[in-house]
Amino acid sequence: MPEGKSVGGFLRPWQVSQYLGIPIEKVYEMMESGELPGEKIEGRWRVDLAKLERWLDEEVSPTEIEKLAQRLNIPEDKVREFLKKTTTNTR
Repeated sequence: MPEGKSVGGFLRPWQVSQYLGIPIEKVYEMMESGELPGEKIEGRWRVDLAKLERWLDEEVSPTEIEKLAQRLNIPEDKVREFLKKTTTNTR
């Protein structure tokens, strides 16, 4: 199987990094802490794409977004602006 392909419905950490737009180191940290729905398959981290999409749609609270933004050093005013837009659009 070519290195760049996902395995079934699973993504490799670098693919998750690109998908979420965050550094791969953060992806590993989040999987290891349980923040991100990752699992080890044959000793290697993988993320089920369906679980990742559900996590993004349902489980990412404003608090989790703020925590992630702090980890990525995103300015607080940008986070507030983003949350204002997303909470306004979902009601």
